[in-house]
Amino acid sequence: MPLIQLETSIFFVESYKYASERCRLDPLSEICASMRVEKALFTRVEATSPWGVRSPAQHGFKLALLVRGSCVLTTRASATPITLRGGDVFIALDGTAYEIYDMAGSALHDCAEVMAALIDDTIVIGGGGAASTLISGCFELDAHDAAPLMSVLPSMLLLRAGEESNRAIEDLLVMLARETARREMGSDATIARLFELLFIHAVRACSEQQALPTTGWLAVTADPHLKHAARAMHRDLAHEWTLESLAKVAGMSRSAFAARFKEKAGQTALDYLIRWRMHKAAHLIRRGDLSLNEVAEHIGYQSEAAFNRMFKREVGTTPGRFKRASRSALNPVHPSSHHHPTSEVP
Repeated sequence: MPLIQLETSIFFVESYKYASERCRLDPLSEICASMRVEKALFTRVEATSPWGVRSPAQHGFKLALLVRGSCVLTTRASATPITLRGGDVFIALDGTAYEIYDMAGSALHDCAEVMAALIDDTIVIGGGGAASTLISGCFELDAHDAAPLMSVLPSMLLLRAGEESNRAIEDLLVMLARETARREMGSDATIARLFELLFIHAVRACSEQQALPTTGWLAVTADPHLKHAARAMHRDLAHEWTLESLAKVAGMSRSAFAARFKEKAGQTALDYLIRWRMHKAAHLIRRGDLSLNEVAEHIGYQSEAAFNRMFKREVGTTPGRFKRASRSALNPVHPSSHHHPTSEVP
């Protein structure tokens, strides 16, 4: 990738995160502002019929874009085989095993066997028939930062080509393909940040193309009244919010707001606020540039003792212990200390 394009990519990602930090309007922005990819691997697969790959269950998230051709995907996340066509994208969020092949009856090869054919970030497989091209990748997200998303997302995101919401994803995948093909200075950092953006846009597209959860924070943000209260809270977590003030922002009576919020969120509005305050506090503690007292003040607690009690209730440990633990080890989603990332693709 030319230097100017690489710098533009990084600037775009960091600008998004800075804007999210400054103008936090919703839970997704809150999550994305702190989200970091821990590992990322990306490869290109040139397949000709007949072909088939068996990918085992493993740690982290898997994704694949079918650039051209067609193929069939089978996974426990779907009761029936899924036909993929050029431009379709799937992301497996639970590392589930899957099989992908050109047609029923084609021989399936284990992923480790296929990876042995990797040359210059490209794998060539198949028998010389009809051609398909896949861009396959895997990545891990910090477990704490990703937890709110994992609580509401399905185990698999399937994004169909031609949807307007997929255009940004297609652009990002083109940039990923260029970056992995050249492997220039700074490629690893750039790839990780592009994966972060890819995941953000996939979640957005999922919310537009697939049915939203009926409860949880994502359901709150989709409600025409409650979303205003949620945005107000995330804009200023430290504000002394009350049920009355939140109901006013939502344009509802106190009783109606309280009942509807609990129905949609599965918890009261003030419990929702506490949970997100503690999520933010954990992120600030792990970032490491604020004292615990400063963290407490940042999210609206004048008493460090009150903050400590609430943090332990929500997180399961005291802020001090959490801080010491975060210094000693990162906490990736589905961590594996004996797993090399090259075995994760395709």
